[in-house]
Amino acid sequence: TQVAAARALYLDAARLRDAGRPYGTQAAMAKLFATDVCMKVTTDAVQVFGGYGYVEDFPVERYMREAKVLQIVEGTNQIQRLVIGRALAKKA
Repeated sequence: TQVAAARALYLDAARLRDAGRPYGTQAAMAKLFATDVCMKVTTDAVQVFGGYGYVEDFPVERYMREAKVLQIVEGTNQIQRLVIGRALAKKA
């Protein structure tokens, strides 16, 4: 469900961009939500694998590292929260 919701958010931002409309807030929401979901899913996967989840022989270890990087690049998720909050405060 969360993966589908993340996909819907990024598609909404992409449609706005393609239409030439402002899309920054939607893009920030999509990035924030999708990377948080990615981190949650990979953390759960590592727990399912137990100790093997941290071993480089299993791809789940790499997925978790990549998920963490995604939360940092293109603006940390904390910055995305500020962008979203500011946009919502302007609408209020």
